[in-house]
Amino acid sequence: MTAPPPRSDDAMIALVLAALGAPEIGLTDLGVEYIEATLVLRGRAPSVEARDAAGALALRVSGAAGVENRICPG
Repeated sequence: MTAPPPRSDDAMIALVLAALGAPEIGLTDLGVEYIEATLVLRGRAPSVEARDAAGALALRVSGAAGVENRICPG
């Protein structure tokens, strides 16, 4: 079994933006960067729980090594 080909940075960012853009998550002013194998998330979330869920979702859908979650709750 072979590993899937690596995604481009732009494709990974688009995938994360699509996942985090779901209305039920409630994020606004969302920004995503991919720096040295780490996703950097910025924006606003309606709650701490929504912020934390967004970080976990971004990690799950991207396959990145880590997530630096700078999303501000409230």
